[in-house]
Amino acid sequence: MKKDLQSVLYMLAFLSVLVFAAFSVLSAAEHPGKAIEHPGTAVQPMAKAITAAFVKKSIENHANDLSKAHGDVFMIHDDKLNKDWRLKLAKVHDPVRTFEKDGQTIYFACSDFNSVDSNDVLDIDFWMVRKGDKLEVTETKIHKLNGEPRYQYEGVRIKEIK
Repeated sequence: MKKDLQSVLYMLAFLSVLVFAAFSVLSAAEHPGKAIEHPGTAVQPMAKAITAAFVKKSIENHANDLSKAHGDVFMIHDDKLNKDWRLKLAKVHDPVRTFEKDGQTIYFACSDFNSVDSNDVLDIDFWMVRKGDKLEVTETKIHKLNGEPRYQYEGVRIKEIK
């Protein structure tokens, strides 16, 4: 009887080792432990995809947010004319574009604004980068005044027109 009990205990110990080994193999990750093989952090998925409509809506929201601070007009300083323009957003142009610059994806669109003080129309360019689930405007520039361009692009670089 003592031998039978000892055999059962050995059998239970053996089965325990097998179960533990099987569980360890099945639950092992591709890269267990600390992130040594691949540094950095995992890219987190965005709740919203960046589409042309999302870029356009981001520009509209940006213009509207800035307008609220100035009596519902969008203010921009014109360095060339040394003038502050008071504007209303008319439309965001198609197409919306994206390009890589300085290691960042830049989302880009230009927009027509009408002066509230004259018949002037300004084409304003907005550059944006992803910030979490939103786009943040990083640069705003007057591209055209009444259809006359102030700069052109050479690749992703801006060349002023004199």
